[in-house]
Amino acid sequence: MSDFDSVDLSYLRTRAALKWGRWQDDVISLSVADLDFKAPEEIKTAVIRAAQEDRTPYGPYGGDPDVVEVVCDKLRRINRITATPDHVHMIPGTMFAIFMTCYYFLKPGDEAVICPGPVYPPFIHNVRNAQAVPVFNPLNFGNSLSLDLDDLKRRITPRTRMLMVSNPHNPTGRVFTRKELEGIAEIAQEHDLLIFTDELYEDMLFEGEHVCIASLSPDLFRRTLTVFGFSKAFGIPGYRIAYLVTGGDFVAALKKRIHDVIVHTDTLAQAAAKAALTTGSPWISKLMAHLKEMRDYGAERLNRMPGVSCHVPQATPFLFPDISGLGMTAKELSEYLKEKAKVIVMDGAEFGPPGEKYIRINFATSREVLKEGLDRIEAAIKNLKK
Repeated sequence: MSDFDSVDLSYLRTRAALKWGRWQDDVISLSVADLDFKAPEEIKTAVIRAAQEDRTPYGPYGGDPDVVEVVCDKLRRINRITATPDHVHMIPGTMFAIFMTCYYFLKPGDEAVICPGPVYPPFIHNVRNAQAVPVFNPLNFGNSLSLDLDDLKRRITPRTRMLMVSNPHNPTGRVFTRKELEGIAEIAQEHDLLIFTDELYEDMLFEGEHVCIASLSPDLFRRTLTVFGFSKAFGIPGYRIAYLVTGGDFVAALKKRIHDVIVHTDTLAQAAAKAALTTGSPWISKLMAHLKEMRDYGAERLNRMPGVSCHVPQATPFLFPDISGLGMTAKELSEYLKEKAKVIVMDGAEFGPPGEKYIRINFATSREVLKEGLDRIEAAIKNLKK
């Protein structure tokens, strides 16, 4: 048995976690995008050491210089982005990057085209909070989950300010090809648009090649804001640590605005980030071997359920099955599963209108927990058919 399979329900229910702590003991939670595993020991050791070294005062505004230099090295080696410390800002999580981008660049009445929808809900919420309008470029579910670039072109109006991308894609797990990303880039350049791209799941690939739009050309590095993070692949969302990268001529002004909001980013969380970047590769390899087994098992189980169809994701810890064959909306099904099966899943409509026929299931858990959850879902669906 792997360390990942040693996780059981009794352990999960003792964690002070959003994913499990809200529910009674008979509930299986397959919803919140959190790993059910303990964080790597190297990361915990680094945080303890930083605390023992009294790294508790305010730190440098843009981030610990040692951590930022490690980030720049990783960007050059892995992402093919030539960034200097001036281009990088350590921040408290990817949600903060979405907030700051919308807050700083969008004005009331502007449009931000989400390519593709469905998408991580904070994209939608933060565009609306800026009094701007989210415009959905629906993913082509009928054609291998491909981007519909012709549709994207039609969505551009004189009010369009920004394109917003999630790659690898949450919630479907698509990894967009270089050609697809070049298509997005061409549209952005033609209409002089900014691009915001969330690359949080870059380490959680099963198949495909992860390409950053910002790496495609110097112009795209200047017009793109890219956020990377640690919470998903390393199971440390409670540390709230990520980094925002851009080569735009607005970078100094944006950094000042970030300083106005947060002063600096948690020094202990930055120690965790440095440990993840310098020691995390063996952990990622073991994690992804386990998650591939869970992905294949979960997709196979779902595809045997009547009225359910599930593609196999290329990345992320999510299954995003089409449940339209059940004759229910995703909201109705998620409520039904919560009440009758005591299983929590995410209603696909939370990811925008293109997700209304889908639910999202997080399979980043042990086989025991995933099997129990899927057994309950299958039994509940069979009862629907009676």
